[in-house]
Amino acid sequence: MFISKIHIQNYRNFNDFYMDFHKGLNVIIGANNSGKTGLLYAIKLLSDPAISVDDFNKYNLLKYSELYKEDAPSIVVEYSIEHTITEDDATDESIIKLLPFMGIKDFSESRVEHDGKAEYYISAKIKAQYVLDAKYIDDYKKAVEGITDFDKFYLQLKYFVANHYNWIYTNGISDTKAESKEIKDIFDIRFIEAERTSEEVRKEAKREIDRFIKQPENAAALEEFKQEVSDDLKTQLSTPINKLTELFENENNDIGLKKGNVSITPSIKANLSISDSYLTEVKDTKHEYILPLRYNGLGYNNLINIYMLIKLNEIQIGRDFRILCLEEPEAHLHPAMQYKLFKYLRKLDKDDQLNQQIFVSTHSSNISAVAGLDNMFMLAHNNDINPPECFQQSLEQLFINTDTNQHKEEAKKHLTKFLDVTRSDMLFADKVIMVEGIAEKLLMPMFMESCGIPYEDNHISIVEIGGKNFEHFIELFNGNQVKKKVLCITDRDFSWLTEEEVFDSKCNYDSFVPTHINKLNKRFDFEELKLVTQKEGGKTFEDELFFVNINNIDVAQELFKISISDSLKPFFEKNGFDLQKWFEQKDELHQATKKLVERHLNAFFEREDKEANLTEFYRNLCFSELFLHYAGQRKGDIALQILTNPKLYDENEKSKVTVPGYIKEGLEWLIQ
Repeated sequence: MFISKIHIQNYRNFNDFYMDFHKGLNVIIGANNSGKTGLLYAIKLLSDPAISVDDFNKYNLLKYSELYKEDAPSIVVEYSIEHTITEDDATDESIIKLLPFMGIKDFSESRVEHDGKAEYYISAKIKAQYVLDAKYIDDYKKAVEGITDFDKFYLQLKYFVANHYNWIYTNGISDTKAESKEIKDIFDIRFIEAERTSEEVRKEAKREIDRFIKQPENAAALEEFKQEVSDDLKTQLSTPINKLTELFENENNDIGLKKGNVSITPSIKANLSISDSYLTEVKDTKHEYILPLRYNGLGYNNLINIYMLIKLNEIQIGRDFRILCLEEPEAHLHPAMQYKLFKYLRKLDKDDQLNQQIFVSTHSSNISAVAGLDNMFMLAHNNDINPPECFQQSLEQLFINTDTNQHKEEAKKHLTKFLDVTRSDMLFADKVIMVEGIAEKLLMPMFMESCGIPYEDNHISIVEIGGKNFEHFIELFNGNQVKKKVLCITDRDFSWLTEEEVFDSKCNYDSFVPTHINKLNKRFDFEELKLVTQKEGGKTFEDELFFVNINNIDVAQELFKISISDSLKPFFEKNGFDLQKWFEQKDELHQATKKLVERHLNAFFEREDKEANLTEFYRNLCFSELFLHYAGQRKGDIALQILTNPKLYDENEKSKVTVPGYIKEGLEWLIQ
């Protein structure tokens, strides 16, 4: 039995929100304040319907003069439940719990044969409304009448919520009323908060033992055991008992007990609590010592607590109505342990052995990297629409091939293989920047700072794709309901050197659109995506970076010296960026370097486009191509040297490196 869908109205971040769930593992991912915790608490309301005034949607409350002068605010949550029952299962309690919330559909219509056994697929719906008691509607209207200040309205609402609000439960299909006690017993919900202790495990183990000792045959045996313990204790404590007996039996009517036929008789009874006798302890398997669980390290304790709560469900035969909500299970847990835990959970889910429905809210890319796309849901809160709302996207549904997009399956296979811990970070950010290589990723925070867009303030994830396979990662956001903005920074890859080994014309560069960009433009057409590429003359990130900085002589010299070989540096120190001097002094270079330089000088002097107004452009291009030749062999190292070279920063520690125009354009679009 599991919750298949939830509909939340006017609760926390949710205005009018729908979401479908899986039977087993549901991993909820998203940025901070996207609604993850609120979603878990909305599920928890089924067993713990505690509400305060702060649980009402704040945006709607702010419109109190428009919405709530005549009608008091309410919270509505609808839970759709599905269950499969086999014809010969006499232990299944779920059907009885669901009866008040089922429709009138004939059982025969939902009957199917599976492995020779008859199965019935059952649907039920619970509608829970947190509303002001009708008897106090007039009092409420009078209380809020004439209020023009939100704080005063809030205080009035707080009073009514605390004193006159109630839950009303109905069958969501037939609209017939139900009792609250019928709701709380449907699911056995365990909610493990981010700040957790071993207490939840202790209570759970105690419940299991209590269930055992309440069975008549076990209760009788335990009473007999207690009597045996009492008799043994009497023997062990005979000396003090005899002294006490002699002391009390010699009362001799000193205070009138004897005359009243009353005497004091000391005895021993083992009134121990069987369930409280259970302890979870931790054994050091190397040194054999034992510690109480609370004295063990917090990380391992979290792992033990979660594991035990999952495994305890295996011993409750016929009880498939447990829900386990885990809020940020990564808390205090080493990344490797997170990975191991969710690899285990994913296997249980795949093998249909969870025996419960699990909801996990997480910020951990270690968890998302192993949880599996089919188990994940992206959640986001859009504060720029009216009214603000949460949106969700099942990644399983996102990657189903459609008539208009036959690439989904291919992208899913690629992501299953390459959506590692580092790249999973894009799932949790508000916005995403995809880049081809390590150099762009390392330098992007510096560029953002230069553009007045602090990296840490905008919750932007910078993801290195490791090539031009953007399409597989873009599919994560293509048609995604969370509407996350994605900036792709890719290379133009224009070949300046023609077959004749001369520089091509600038007009050919300006009109050139590489195959991979053409492909991306045709495949993806959603407004949250933007592709940018070099436009000043560069074919990759590195030569474009140099191109836009070459006229900033101090910066250009440092960049060039960072890139070129040690053997070329004395020559550069002597001749700078003077191409004529390079041509005249080229014989001073050793053979390999001379050959490289001559090739670029020849490409410049014999270029196809010799218009005078383009001479400086081609001169800059010549040095940019030389820069790229050397930088292309160690891009990550060059980027790190740019970040750490003090000569590339001013006295205020602000970078003096000019940001390439195409990157600046993309960043400005991203934060609009």
